[in-house]
Amino acid sequence: MNKPISMALILCLCSLSVFAKEWVSPIDQKYAAKNSLLFATFSEAREILDSWSGQGKKLIEADVLLKSVLEADSNYAPAYREYGRLFTMAGVIDEDSYSQNSLELAEASILKAIEIEPKYADAFVLLGHVYTVMKQDNAAKKALVKAQKIGTKIPWLPLNWAALYAKQKQYKKAQHYYELALKAGGLNKKAYLSALDGVINTSMQTLQYDKANAAYQKQIAYDETQAWNWGNYSSFLLFNYNDVDAAIFNGQKAISLMDYGMARFTLACAFYTKWAQLLQGNHDIAAKQYFDKAWALYPYPERVIQMTRNYKATEVTAKELQKWLDNRPVKTPYYQLSIG
Repeated sequence: MNKPISMALILCLCSLSVFAKEWVSPIDQKYAAKNSLLFATFSEAREILDSWSGQGKKLIEADVLLKSVLEADSNYAPAYREYGRLFTMAGVIDEDSYSQNSLELAEASILKAIEIEPKYADAFVLLGHVYTVMKQDNAAKKALVKAQKIGTKIPWLPLNWAALYAKQKQYKKAQHYYELALKAGGLNKKAYLSALDGVINTSMQTLQYDKANAAYQKQIAYDETQAWNWGNYSSFLLFNYNDVDAAIFNGQKAISLMDYGMARFTLACAFYTKWAQLLQGNHDIAAKQYFDKAWALYPYPERVIQMTRNYKATEVTAKELQKWLDNRPVKTPYYQLSIG
């Protein structure tokens, strides 16, 4: 007689099936078979970390779950690897800065996972990332090479190679690995968006604006609910792609989803640019509506001039705004003025 399948095993199988089209580490398979209930708890922690985008609460939730796993099995290698992720996330200061103490804790946790499972390729992949942000390029390369030799299809291997090359300003090599990850498929949301971000950044560095434009469009198509995607695309369209109408459309979409400062500033720059372009074409009446919209969003023309003078596509904006400022009535604060 066949034994009934336990609920724990069902949960375990479901947690693996979420990644059915992705790489599933042999180490994961080993620990799932060893204790399905414990693996389900571990998987819940990993899913929380997968969804993290700066929320401290999620790190606390994952920490509680991972601690419970290690209390049940102090040699649970996948939990130590996830702690490596958790400590790295906890150490983020900004895009390029991390707390050194957090990175050292991340390194120690990953090394513990590798001590328990010496052939844990996916742990070496994560270690390569940690060493990259620690600016230990040689150690990062060794870790990624080790992961390759053991064998893994985790998408973070090409992505971490790409990040390492990008840090070294080898943008063509980095772009190759970002595109390799996209072509391979099987990426979860975090990996897919990371790959597209990488394509955008390396394309910008190599002045391949059409390629960057296509990647921005893929980002938005993938998740139309993220205001930042629309706002970042608006900035690119205005300053780099010379498409002010599209910049206005995307900027308006961004602030309709979330009214945040950078989106407002970019959209104001786009409205000021449309105003300046229409003035250049002697369409003064049509121009006024765009000035008024820009002023309502951001009535600080000197700051707009400072920004727009840096880009060829918006030089006209800086020129016309400076002319307007120079011709305003003496001693009249410009926040009291309109184009009139």
